Amino acid sequence: MRRGRRRGRKRTWGQLLVVLFGLLVFAAAVGGAAGLAMVKSQIGKIPRVSVGLSLAFEEQSDSEAQNFLLVGIDSAEGINPDSPIHIDRDVNSLLTDSVILVRIDPEADRVAMLSVPRDLWVPIAGKGWSERVNAARGIGGAGALIETVSDYLGVPIHHYVEINFAGFLRIVEAVDGVPVEIAQPIRDDSVGLRIEQAGVMALDPDAALAYVRTRRPLTLVEGGNPADDDDWVRLGVWNDLERNQRQQDFMVATLKRAVEKGIRNPLTLRRVANELLDGDSPSITLDDRITVGQLVDLGDEFRSFRVDQIERYKLPVTDATIDGKQVLLLAVEQAQPVLEIFRAGTLAGVRVRVLNGTPSATVAEVEQALERVGFSVVERGNARRFDVGTTVVRHTAAFADEAALLARHLAPAPELELVAEIDGADVELVVGADYAAVSGTPRDSAS
Repeated sequence: MRRGRRRGRKRTWGQLLVVLFGLLVFAAAVGGAAGLAMVKSQIGKIPRVSVGLSLAFEEQSDSEAQNFLLVGIDSAEGINPDSPIHIDRDVNSLLTDSVILVRIDPEADRVAMLSVPRDLWVPIAGKGWSERVNAARGIGGAGALIETVSDYLGVPIHHYVEINFAGFLRIVEAVDGVPVEIAQPIRDDSVGLRIEQAGVMALDPDAALAYVRTRRPLTLVEGGNPADDDDWVRLGVWNDLERNQRQQDFMVATLKRAVEKGIRNPLTLRRVANELLDGDSPSITLDDRITVGQLVDLGDEFRSFRVDQIERYKLPVTDATIDGKQVLLLAVEQAQPVLEIFRAGTLAGVRVRVLNGTPSATVAEVEQALERVGFSVVERGNARRFDVGTTVVRHTAAFADEAALLARHLAPAPELELVAEIDGADVELVVGADYAAVSGTPRDSAS
């Protein structure tokens, strides 16, 4: 499902390995528009990646919900050569170490986040074959990752933010370390992690990065000697779900720490922004649609938002081996309730059946055009006849609004036809000889 440009004022928020950008945005939310206005020049320094055609194109008001794909890149570029990050690490790696969907709903005063396991087995957009989701960016760039996640999960993505390890280290340093509740000793030599005591520990940048990256942690047996390797045993089941939970917990802890350090104060915010964004090597990249004005709007909308209001979700998955690779498979049916949270109130929530009513129409092209805008095409086929002159949108009484919205995106304006029942879709589009295009910007009315 490819996407086109969109218009309108949107808003964003960040987290986890993307917490560098997220802190600035969240700070705007708790500090208000005045706070973010003071870091406009710093935000302007952040490089952009051209992914606009891969992002969802929806005409929405300032108060409607938006989804953001937040990505941590497994790159050690710009990191001190002596850092433990370099253990078994390629400086030029393009794998995604963290993939997270964040949904912002200003009207409902709601923020929800969903971790996408890096080992999730997905069809790579435009390739015709499948791979782990963390490989999508390296295969086809940021646009391919956006489309892969959006297509497979069936959710629109409106903005994209990515950060490398250097950015993560900067954010932890800027807030003078992040206190984390360590339930039991934890160790993972493959990422340089070693915490020998339980309790609340203030993690420095290197320890923090190792903590959120560990996938094969060990813990110390009761009464064991930390110096004896035999006293360290496997902790947990060693999968992405455990790591995702640690990452979400760490994000919340980081934001709480930022508030404690006074980032609600615009002057403090500007100081932190200077520390984070200064430097020769960029550690964060934004999509080419995000503007400073949108962030200011977010500050106004979420001024009273609290960190503990963040809703956290995970995908139901099962372990599998494909082509000799240990992967995770989505439990599709069980995942729908969670995914609906990230679809509600969007064009992706409108399920369309496309039927060809004229020999001159190419249903596949109509489907692609609808999906670029953000609609979800659930079926395509042929109408009962091929001499349909005027395009028709059929709908039941329950989906009159959805039909009207679809009609506003079609050129020229189609007919609306009320029917008693439509199985398997919300609305049905019968493409007639007059069909010209799907417009990214809807008309004010269907007439």
